[in-house]
Amino acid sequence: MIKQIKGFVQHYAWGGYHFLPELLSLDNKERKPFAELWFGDHSGGTSPLIHSDQKTENLRQFIDLDPSSLLGEKTYIKDGGRLPFLLKILDVRKMLSIQAHPSKEAAIKGFLDENNRQIPLNAPNRVFKDQNPKPEMMVALSPFWLLHGFLPAEKAAERLDEIPSLKEFSSTFKTEGIKKGYQKWMELPQNEIDNILAPLRKSLLDTHDASLNKNSPDFWAKKAFHDFTREDGHLDRGIFSIYVMNIVHLQPGEAIFQDSGLLHAYLEGSNIELMVNSDNVFRGGLTDKYMDIPLLLDHLDFHPTLPNILKPVIIDQKEKRFIIPSSDFELKEYALEKGDELCIAPSPGPSIILCLHGSICLKAEDTFSITSGEALFVPHNTQLDLQQKEGETAVLFKAGIPPF
Repeated sequence: MIKQIKGFVQHYAWGGYHFLPELLSLDNKERKPFAELWFGDHSGGTSPLIHSDQKTENLRQFIDLDPSSLLGEKTYIKDGGRLPFLLKILDVRKMLSIQAHPSKEAAIKGFLDENNRQIPLNAPNRVFKDQNPKPEMMVALSPFWLLHGFLPAEKAAERLDEIPSLKEFSSTFKTEGIKKGYQKWMELPQNEIDNILAPLRKSLLDTHDASLNKNSPDFWAKKAFHDFTREDGHLDRGIFSIYVMNIVHLQPGEAIFQDSGLLHAYLEGSNIELMVNSDNVFRGGLTDKYMDIPLLLDHLDFHPTLPNILKPVIIDQKEKRFIIPSSDFELKEYALEKGDELCIAPSPGPSIILCLHGSICLKAEDTFSITSGEALFVPHNTQLDLQQKEGETAVLFKAGIPPF
């Protein structure tokens, strides 16, 4: 049974004030940050059903009625009756924390280890909240900036050579490689971090904004010094990472995939994100949250990363697909003009159809429609027949799992 669902808003402090409220046709006179809009079911929130009765008021409760049938037997067994992915829309006004995620094997081992050590799931020092990996992909909805993996050691050393207080780390990158250079910095005591970063902070905050551009690490380091001031006066060690990572600029419609172990951080812009349903994060800075540096270092991929900016593959006039190196999920985009019809074949698992612009209805039911910021939950092995009857072009994204 197909269900209409709404997104679940997360009001994190780094969120924007306009993009998501406008998408949802909401006033935001209070200038409350709207950071993420979630579609799916997660420990941090679940999508409400539209026009539901009291027995099935949200997606979690609906799936629990018959998880094997709604998710498909293979998905039910593999993911323990949970929706295997989470679809989001993000609006990034302030930089997010520098982070990475575990592999499946590491997640299982780490989860059991923290359970054995009796660390509560909601404890601030708990890292492994579940037994899932957390690969992610994103599609830019606006010009989007992010940090994505390490530079080659030589390029990182060149950047560090240009910063007097960081120059001493350049030789380590040159002679011993990325891992030793990054580890040397991350293991420094906080007072040494403060002493090294203080002159850089003064220099950048005294620099006129017009002399910096977003392709320069100085631009984002200055922004980080401004945004991540701590009450205790300490400086954030994550600022160093900005100088040794790739700065990537995506245009609207371009995508990127971020696998387990890849150090990354979102810097600015709006996007659609699809990820495995997990909450496992290793943090490496630009945050007040708990950081386990040894654990982070144990699970990072220190190979230099050549960013692979993905452009969608055009299947036909209505459909585009994003090809990623993962069997955990897939994302497709559809565009329907007035009068267009679309038949989406049954999928091997559950899927979510998100309406980003315009409106769409089930072909057989005029009253069963969704508009921008709403979605459909489509159970396993269910054909979907859609029609665009009026108004502007309907832009849809389908999140699901690829064939087994």
